[in-house]
Amino acid sequence: MKSYTAINLAALVSTVAAHGYITSPTPRKPGDAMAAACGQQIFQTFSSDINGNMQGALQNPGPNYDAAKCNIWTCKGMQFEDNKANVQSYTAGQTVPMVINIAAPHTGTANVSVIDLATSSPIGQALKSWDVYASTARGVQPDEKNFDITIPTDLGSKCATAGACALQWWWDSREVDQSYAGCIDFTVGGSGSGDAPAPAPSSSAAAPATSAAAPAPSSAAPSSAAPAPSSAPSSSAVAAPSSAPSSAAAAQPTTLATSARPAPTSGSGSGAAVSKWGQCGGKEYKGATSCADGWVCKDWNPYYSQCISA
Repeated sequence: MKSYTAINLAALVSTVAAHGYITSPTPRKPGDAMAAACGQQIFQTFSSDINGNMQGALQNPGPNYDAAKCNIWTCKGMQFEDNKANVQSYTAGQTVPMVINIAAPHTGTANVSVIDLATSSPIGQALKSWDVYASTARGVQPDEKNFDITIPTDLGSKCATAGACALQWWWDSREVDQSYAGCIDFTVGGSGSGDAPAPAPSSSAAAPATSAAAPAPSSAAPSSAAPAPSSAPSSSAVAAPSSAPSSAAAAQPTTLATSARPAPTSGSGSGAAVSKWGQCGGKEYKGATSCADGWVCKDWNPYYSQCISA
């Protein structure tokens, strides 16, 4: 009874803080594989409120949380094995409409990218990105909830097998130190076998794909300029955001971390450059660490570094 109460309290806290998730195409949902990988508490938190943020869930992850298996910063810890029936089949160059439910706006930045699920790294540049997203000053804009992305034409056979790739929507708000993510499993250039690809090296830690952060403090970009696929609970405080965000530029933390960027855990990644507002480092991160031209990797806290304008 005591354990049950703790789980439901954590879910309630996440619900109060929440806020956003993919509505269409069919995104990943919680299931038994997630419960096994992330523990009952994380599973119950997102089952109760799928709109919740990762930092809130990680404030009290429960005794059975396994960071490496859960990989909460990629697809919010929701596992491919629970979502094999939801794999979408696309063709190169296809336009895909997306619908997002923004249950409660928090000024930040956002992007949608194709991610390699074996390495939790983006493949190529972001398909769509917002320098200011879900602003509390100007209100949520129509194209932040309903928009189109185009499936890249240069994926080759990388995404031919179900479980190899996903479209990841990533939203980070520095003003509230919260990050939100959702994934759509898909194939291109082949129907896929339905079996997940070989896992990333066992030594690698859980990794966020296009964004991330940690329990208390967080992930992605300064609400003034940016956010970002993702990494573990953080016990250290992040820089406090400046005064209320403006509609043109989100509030930027008054102080920025100046410590050396935490080295990614082993198994780090593809050589692809991280696009703007994407994650480029942090504890438990195993993705790419180089930013696209004109962008630099900024440390926001020990768990999250992000590509921001140079």
